[in-house]
Amino acid sequence: MKVILGRLADIALPSLFKLLESAEVTGALELDCGGRQGTLWIRGGEVAGAVDPEVLRAAASRSGSFCFRPGALPATPGHWESSREVLARLDAERVRLSLEEVGQGVELAGDPLADLRSSLEQVHLPSGSPTVAVVTADPRPYRHLEPVWTQRGWTVAVEGEVAFPSRAQPDLLILHLPSSGTMAGQAEVWLNVVRAAAACQPPVPVLWVGGLSDPAVRHQAVMLGVEFLLPGPLSEGGEAGRWFREELTVLAERTLARRGVQGRDEAESLRDFFLALHVDAPPAEVRASLLRLAGDFFQRGVLLAVGEHAFESLGAYGFIHMPAARLPRGLDLLEDAVVARSVVPVAEGSAAAQRALAHALAAGSDLGEGVVVPVLLHGESVALFVGDGPARPDGRFDALAALLSRAGGMLGL
Repeated sequence: MKVILGRLADIALPSLFKLLESAEVTGALELDCGGRQGTLWIRGGEVAGAVDPEVLRAAASRSGSFCFRPGALPATPGHWESSREVLARLDAERVRLSLEEVGQGVELAGDPLADLRSSLEQVHLPSGSPTVAVVTADPRPYRHLEPVWTQRGWTVAVEGEVAFPSRAQPDLLILHLPSSGTMAGQAEVWLNVVRAAAACQPPVPVLWVGGLSDPAVRHQAVMLGVEFLLPGPLSEGGEAGRWFREELTVLAERTLARRGVQGRDEAESLRDFFLALHVDAPPAEVRASLLRLAGDFFQRGVLLAVGEHAFESLGAYGFIHMPAARLPRGLDLLEDAVVARSVVPVAEGSAAAQRALAHALAAGSDLGEGVVVPVLLHGESVALFVGDGPARPDGRFDALAALLSRAGGMLGL
């Protein structure tokens, strides 16, 4: 696992501690708040270490940055306590926190982030700049556009492979199709990328460039939800090339403004931190971490792989009786989530479907407060998470849904 650096404005301490606990990792959590630094030692769901109360107060107010450095713990890290105890004390004592209440720790000399900032090993959590992904059969027009967009603060990735970006979900996707003379038999591949973008949570807006001479393809693109259809440039240079670059820039700007890309919310940051924590983890470890994290959102849950003939259980928690290892295909609520690639509340299913699902999962009671959340890989449902009994007062689970929408490639399916 690599070093992970991020901002507390993007992910609060409670979510940070929960992710580290779910991953069962050990290492140093270094806080840098307004010129003051401190280190907390992490061991699963436990915390040790003494830092200045001002640092903790600033961290609790989401001011400053953090760095998690995985690795061995010092011989005497100090008094261990649960992360929940630390958070409860921070919440109860906003005005004054004493070093004795935090415990004894290790003082680091100098700037703990100095060597990290120059390290190529770092994994930086994305910041508030919008990301624009371009999938194109002709990269030439984007040689001029890419530096212009970068100056606007956009993160730009131009790719030649016709597939939905696998690294991170962009804020805007531009599909630049080849000329009509070379489109024979290729249209469906490009339309599948639009389907994958629409299946994301939230859906990724798409600008469609070229391929307008085929009315059937154009119609399908519109019906699948592309934001705008734009003819390809007649040439890279001259006025035609300049007009194309200006038009595409204005359209991208309008789309991003309407989407409201001003900063990252907690759900996105939680998702990206989890993925960074588990980038080299084996699938079994990722599955276990997902279920531990899901316990912060639902009182019980089960993770199911979508097989050709059955739903295969990948693990569960909270049920009185362990759900069956194999559940038959055809259960309405599960199939709806697979096809729609979106969250399906159990309460929206028929009474018969709800009973069948509760019976199949050996739930012992109805799943009236349950949801079925798809786990996606390249826009397709490869697994499902069935959660029941909200564990949070507000009942929200958008952070978990955002994570599951990008976790399909880590489950070994």
